[in-house]
Amino acid sequence: YQPDQYFPKGVVPPLSNNEVFVDCGAYDGDTLVSFMERIPDRLCKRYYAIEPDTGNCTGIQNTIISNQFKNVEVVNKGVWDKSETLKFTGGATNNSCISSTGTFSVVVDSIDNLIFPRDNVTFIKMDVQGVELRALKGAEQIIKRDKPNLAICVYHKPEDLFEIPLYIKNIVPEYKLYMRHHEWSLIETVLYAILQ
Repeated sequence: YQPDQYFPKGVVPPLSNNEVFVDCGAYDGDTLVSFMERIPDRLCKRYYAIEPDTGNCTGIQNTIISNQFKNVEVVNKGVWDKSETLKFTGGATNNSCISSTGTFSVVVDSIDNLIFPRDNVTFIKMDVQGVELRALKGAEQIIKRDKPNLAICVYHKPEDLFEIPLYIKNIVPEYKLYMRHHEWSLIETVLYAILQ
């Protein structure tokens, strides 16, 4: 994970205090810290840290307390295209994921269900271990309505490299798409959809 992974200069516009940020796969709050460092007074309108792994949620809460962050809501669920309970492999790591062989059950829901009527979203980040396309489909109403900046990991499945850009351009043709690779290995490839 690189600190500028979701906010590369020259691609993502400068952030403001009016951000409503939806962090899907919030892990231990690493993106939260990186985000807060980029906004004035480390104060945003709302930050949703969505994370299905309970151990990781504890890590996020600790990050919030130790940094005295405000307006952060931790949502202990996974993102999906509908409300459901699925099998999950957990363990407070950055590789926790939805899996048919999982030993835990996890509640998942769509971003539209979780957030749609509450806020106008300005930014969605997703690193959700291969269910990004399902999660994007569950955010279609918000993406069409608010046209937020998107930073979506596309390295978990080979087909994501073309299926995710095609899906995003299909629902909001005005988006400009950028792709950046942030690691020497095959991981951490991020697609950015920006309206500017």
